[in-house]
Amino acid sequence: MSHHDAADRPPNSSSDESLLGRHLEIDDCDSALGDDDRDAESAFTSAASRATDWRFENGRRYHAYDDGAYNLPNDELEQDRLDLQHTMWRMIHSGALHMSPVPDTVGSVLDVGCGTGVWTIQFAEEHPNAHVIGTDLSPVQPHFVPPNCEFLVDNAEREWAFTRRFDFIHARMLCMGMHDWPRFFRQCWDNLNPGGWLELREITFPWGSADGTAVADSPLLDWSEKVRLGAAKAGIDTTACASFEGHLQSIGFVHIRKETPSWPLGPWPRGSREKKMGAYALENLESGLHAVSSAVFSRYLDMSTESIELSLMEARKDLHDPTKHFYAPL
Repeated sequence: MSHHDAADRPPNSSSDESLLGRHLEIDDCDSALGDDDRDAESAFTSAASRATDWRFENGRRYHAYDDGAYNLPNDELEQDRLDLQHTMWRMIHSGALHMSPVPDTVGSVLDVGCGTGVWTIQFAEEHPNAHVIGTDLSPVQPHFVPPNCEFLVDNAEREWAFTRRFDFIHARMLCMGMHDWPRFFRQCWDNLNPGGWLELREITFPWGSADGTAVADSPLLDWSEKVRLGAAKAGIDTTACASFEGHLQSIGFVHIRKETPSWPLGPWPRGSREKKMGAYALENLESGLHAVSSAVFSRYLDMSTESIELSLMEARKDLHDPTKHFYAPL
């Protein structure tokens, strides 16, 4: 998480003030789109009108708006996986929706790459006085949502059309669709109110084993390395998390707090909470392996359907080997 400071200070300067000691300076505006923002609304409406001409590939359904910008599917199987993934994130945060110190009175909130909208809706329900917007390439969110919640079809890598700023921007699991993180961070900065917060939650490829129980030729680790290579050919750096802090500091964000948890991939850790997280991760990957890699492997590594299925079969078998203790770095 990181904080938008309104003070005029050198980009890399730091502050001794505690992260938890700052509060948002709330704007009185209760909406990110004002009455005179017709052009912005028209742009979002135009995007939504062509967003359901889906692409079907590898037996899966993919987004239509800015076709190819994101390499994971958006079908019902993937939506179920994303909802389970949301539960996993809440477990990591001990049930909390976020870790940034936003007050209960937060005004305007943006959830970038909102997926099914589950985080957006839950945040809106917990903060009824906030106006919460979720954006995504795919209009797969529910139609019946809290009155203070709305969804827009948008590509976060295009120029943002909002004309009012946010107090809190939340972005999670964008790594397989983000080609230019510095530009994204700059747009976040430009669209935050002074004193606002940005919270990022990402996963890193390739994966590893916690105690050396998986050797270098492990099929699962080989699969995750192929994901990294394929994404790189698409212009995506799946190790970008390592450079987030420097990019944010250079723009002017302060009070940056970096956390490096990891998901155990299977119920191998000690502790009931950790075992449950690992079991959820294992279930998540039953469909997640195919979702994450099928388009990347076929589009950018020129792998045939047969070779993709073989890679997935071997990775699943490896994943279920109880003698191997895999994890995904976050």
